[in-house]
Amino acid sequence: MTTSAVQDVAIHHGSLVWTRIDDSRRGQARVDDILFTLDLSGSKSRQRGGGFVICCLTEDLEQQMQPFRLQLLAADTVPDQLLRDHRIRDMPPHLRAGDGNEVDVVVSTASGVGLALPFWQSVLRPLWGLVEAALGASSLRASKVVVTEDAQSVREFARTLRPDQEQPSTEAPSSRTVVLLSGDGGVVDLLNGHEAPSGAPAPLVALIPLGTGNALFHSLHKPLSSSPGPSPLAIALRTLFLGVPADLPVFRASFSPGSRIVSFVQGPGQADGTDESTHLARQDAAVSLLYGAIVASYGFHASIVYESDTPEYRVHGAKRFGMVAQELLRESHPYRAKLRVRRPSSSALELDLRETHAYVLVTMVSNLERTFAISPASRPLDNRLRLVHFGPIGGERTMDVMAKAYDGGKHVGMKWDDGEKVRYEEVEEVTVEALEDDARWRKFCIDGTTVEVPMGGSMSVGKAQKGLFRVLIDSRVLLDGT
Repeated sequence: MTTSAVQDVAIHHGSLVWTRIDDSRRGQARVDDILFTLDLSGSKSRQRGGGFVICCLTEDLEQQMQPFRLQLLAADTVPDQLLRDHRIRDMPPHLRAGDGNEVDVVVSTASGVGLALPFWQSVLRPLWGLVEAALGASSLRASKVVVTEDAQSVREFARTLRPDQEQPSTEAPSSRTVVLLSGDGGVVDLLNGHEAPSGAPAPLVALIPLGTGNALFHSLHKPLSSSPGPSPLAIALRTLFLGVPADLPVFRASFSPGSRIVSFVQGPGQADGTDESTHLARQDAAVSLLYGAIVASYGFHASIVYESDTPEYRVHGAKRFGMVAQELLRESHPYRAKLRVRRPSSSALELDLRETHAYVLVTMVSNLERTFAISPASRPLDNRLRLVHFGPIGGERTMDVMAKAYDGGKHVGMKWDDGEKVRYEEVEEVTVEALEDDARWRKFCIDGTTVEVPMGGSMSVGKAQKGLFRVLIDSRVLLDGT
C-alpha cells in the first residue's frame, strides 16, 4: 500500500481527477469509490504532499488474484464536496481499544465466495493502520483478531463476550465492538452464542458484508443503496469509521421438544484431497430457542435453505440454489401445517383456515438479497415483524411471486381469479405446527440455520424483549425517518 502525492484535485462528471506530483500523470476514480477523506490538519502526522488523504477502493471480483485495491491520495487541498461528505478528523470511539473499550475482528473465511480473509489482509487491516497512524492513534489496535477455522468458530468467539463472573467489575470492559467480516450466518452465530447478563452493555457489531445474501446489511442500508452508486463494501467501510450505534431488532423463535438443528459437517476422508462436499456428514443438535435478526420461515424458503446444504447438492457449488429451487417448484409440495397469527391489535392467536401452505415467512428486514425485496414496507431498525404467506399455488405462480419480489417487492397484493393471494401484514406472533409425516417437509429456517421438528412439532416466533447487540449504521439511515 502506497500513498501518492497529488495536486489539482477536482470532481468532474462523477469522477475524481488529479495530477501526480512526481511524474505529472493524470489519474481518476469514480466518486462512488471514495471511502472517505482523512483531515490531518489537527494531527501531528501529516502525509507527504499535504494535509488530506483521500482513500478510495476499487473492486474487480473477476481479478481473483487481486479483487480489491486501495488507492491513497495525499493532497494539500481537496474539493469542498470531500470535506462535506465522509471527512474523518479523529479515530471514532468505537474503534479505540483501551480505556474501557475492547475491539475485536472476526474474519469468516467460509462466508460467500471466500473473500473475507483477502479483504481483511489487503483492504481493512492496512486501511485501519493508515487511519490510526495518520491521526496519531497508532497504539490503538484491535484487541483480538479471530480468523475462523470451522463452522463453530464464531459461536465459540461469541461465548468469550460473556463477562467473566470472577473478573472484578472495574476490570471488565464497559463497551465492546465486534467488526464482523461475514455474511448473515455470522450474525446469527453471534446472537446465539452470546448470553448477556441483565444490565450488561450490549456489544456493538460493525457489519462488513462478505456473505452470499447479506440480507441484514442490505436492509439496514437500503436508503443509501442506488445504481449506480457506492458498493456495499464501500458503504460498510464508511460506516465503520463514520457510523453511529443503534439497537439491533431481534426476534426469538421457540421450538417444541424434540426439535433439532440440522447441519452438515466435514467427515473423515478429507485428507485424500477429494472434494469436501462428498464427505459431509449430517450432525444434529437439540434446540429449544434461537434468536434471529432476519427471517424465520417454513415451506418453500426453508426447504431451499436446507436442501441446498445437503451433500447431494453441495457438490454443485453456487448452482445448487437454482437447482434446488427448480426441483421444489416442479414438485410444488403442499405443506400440511396449522398456521396461527397474532396481529398487533390482538391478544389472541387466530387460526388460518388453510390446511396446506407453500410459503410462510416472518421477517424483520426488507430484503433477503440486495434486490430481493420480500418485505417492502419494512424500514431499517423499525422493530416490526411482518408475515409473507401464500398457499400451494403451483410452480408457475410461485415463480411469478418470486420474480415480482425481485422487482421492487411487487409481489405484495398479488391475487388470482380462484381466490388465491399473497398475504402480507404486520404481526406480533406467528406459530406454525408441522403435520407432515415425512421429515423432509418439517424443516424450519432461522437466518439460514435449519431446524427439524418432530411430527406435530412447532415453531413460535415473536419479538425478543431486549436487544442482544447494537449495530453500527450510517447516520443518514436514522435521518431517513427510521
